Amino acid sequence: MNKISSTQTIHSTLVDVRSQFDFQVAHAKGSLNLSPSNLSKYALNFLATDQAITFVVEDDSPETLSELTDKANAIGLTNVQGYVLFAELPADSLQSIDTISAEDFLSLPIDDSFTLLDLRQAAEITRPAPDRNLSNIPIEALAKEYTKLEEKQKIYTLCGSGGRATAAASFLSDKGYKPIVITGGMKAVQALNK
Repeated sequence: MNKISSTQTIHSTLVDVRSQFDFQVAHAKGSLNLSPSNLSKYALNFLATDQAITFVVEDDSPETLSELTDKANAIGLTNVQGYVLFAELPADSLQSIDTISAEDFLSLPIDDSFTLLDLRQAAEITRPAPDRNLSNIPIEALAKEYTKLEEKQKIYTLCGSGGRATAAASFLSDKGYKPIVITGGMKAVQALNK
């Protein structure tokens, strides 16, 4: 996989494979956060197989690049342009994703207007999400169904532990929505309700 400069990424989609926590703090505007494990599971829900993509990586070790190449090939991503190191992205091109703790989310005023977006599949919901303003769109369907969401309303994204919620927030942010990731996901919410 070839290293490319940040100025060469203009004509490709940036797929940031850093951790959800690093992505939440700072990422290139318009990038999609898919960890290496989520890349295999969810990339084709957001990307066409022939779409030009550039990976954003924390390190460019041969092991990291080989793993990404193998995963991209395995799911049929045929137009990987290369990679760019996160540290080399211009600071003025970076933004963050808003987050909220489970405790602060559960303490929101009753009259606060928002959507709670549960990204889990129905079959995996063993711990029900809070019922307030709840909408369930599994992450696999989000790219097709996101227009059902109110664009001007805050959207709190929720999954099991936060990875999918961050991926969904990265997608929604690029579409003009105002996502906020509930850190720790349902694990954190459930821990407070015990």
